[in-house]
Amino acid sequence: MSLTNALKWSFLSELASKAVAPIVFIILARLLTPEDFGVMTAALMVIGFSQIFWEAGMGKALIQCQTDVDDAANVAFWINIGLGIIIAGLLFFAAESIAQTFFHDNRVSDVIKVLTLQIFLGAASSVHSALLQKNMEFKKLFWVRFSTVTLPGVASIPLALNGMGYWALVAGTLAGQSIQMIILWQISPWRPKLAFHIQIAKEIGKFGAWVGASGLLAWFYIWADSLIVSMYFSGHQLGIYRTGNQFASMIFAILLGPIIPVLYSHLSKISIEKSSAQISVASTINILILFTIPTSMILFQISPNIETVIFGEKWNGLSFILGAFFLIHGFSWIVGMNGEFFRATGKPNHETIAMLVTTPIYLTIYIYFIKTDLHDFIIARFFAMTIGLSFQLYLASRLFKLNLTRIIYLIAKTSIIAMLCIYLIKKYVLPTFNEAIFNLFSHALIYIVICASTIFLFEKSNFIKIYSQLLGKQSQQSKIL
Repeated sequence: MSLTNALKWSFLSELASKAVAPIVFIILARLLTPEDFGVMTAALMVIGFSQIFWEAGMGKALIQCQTDVDDAANVAFWINIGLGIIIAGLLFFAAESIAQTFFHDNRVSDVIKVLTLQIFLGAASSVHSALLQKNMEFKKLFWVRFSTVTLPGVASIPLALNGMGYWALVAGTLAGQSIQMIILWQISPWRPKLAFHIQIAKEIGKFGAWVGASGLLAWFYIWADSLIVSMYFSGHQLGIYRTGNQFASMIFAILLGPIIPVLYSHLSKISIEKSSAQISVASTINILILFTIPTSMILFQISPNIETVIFGEKWNGLSFILGAFFLIHGFSWIVGMNGEFFRATGKPNHETIAMLVTTPIYLTIYIYFIKTDLHDFIIARFFAMTIGLSFQLYLASRLFKLNLTRIIYLIAKTSIIAMLCIYLIKKYVLPTFNEAIFNLFSHALIYIVICASTIFLFEKSNFIKIYSQLLGKQSQQSKIL
């Protein structure tokens, strides 16, 4: 499948999954309480942590593998199954201790025990998914996503309506994972064999070890703040905190998620041509700067409307957290593709190095500021993100010979233009509406149209250059950054 077609089907696949998920999420947020989400969040932290060890980076290693693919897939499958059985068993028997030690809530123990089923389901289907992605068969993956995204909602919403609380979320998660495994086995022709090649296991194990180490550090990036919040605050506050984080993440995932699997597969194929990979990396970072910064600022501005219109009264206090996480995720996405760049060009250790350097800084900031106030903690979370962003940009500029000064200039310029546009719109353009729902969507539309038009006018030549280079209309020696 060509890059253009792959991108189209990946976009549809990601859009189908990530557009439906927020709708279901919002419905469930209206039906359930922040505390219900807090219990589920605690259990998912543990299950997400376990995935690092049973998956062991095999999926990414398999996509990057260029020879003996069938044998490598077989090795990856049996490694995942074996590790999945061991880790699920350990979690099941340790669930009560984990719940008491970290979350001080016995309800979390029961949820962890039930969700160990998710480990088996994931281990049994991860290789099939990786092979489809490796072969850029995103049309098939689209139907997998399209068929499975609605099932969690179908299972969860009726149970939530009947007062099942957090068990509605558990049921939806398991239902979605189950149907995904069944469909992947149906559409993928690959089947495991009773064979195991030790030499191949060593080869992909080395690559997978770096990916797994990066995954462990990535878990801390994703979950460490929630874990610390859970240890110092109530389940209600954890639910609000994690919901704000998750909703902001979903919005950016809808907008940007489709390019990740395609770009990784594409870069894996062209990694031997350094100039081609360099142009793709430079173009992608440039696009992300021009898109994510104004988007995050617009979302920050309308976050009070989002709390009122979408979530309702029981989520009081969510708007501050939402606004902060819109900025955090928006700026983080500037380097959101770096891990894919490093892995696709055979340098998975660079992502690990970046996280090894910044994780201790993050944890130090988290632990210090959690003792003051949740709002102070969130502000500190933003500044911690800027440290990670700076180091990731430095690392990418060194590896791909990018102009770091130009990148920083573009970030600053785009930020100033976006802030100025928002200020002028708020002061001189926006009318006053009485209806809150009209307020939300009309304000968002005005911000988007004016900010996008202004940034395009300032960066028109840059947009044209990026478009030409990504389509290969300019020579490989062209430079963007």
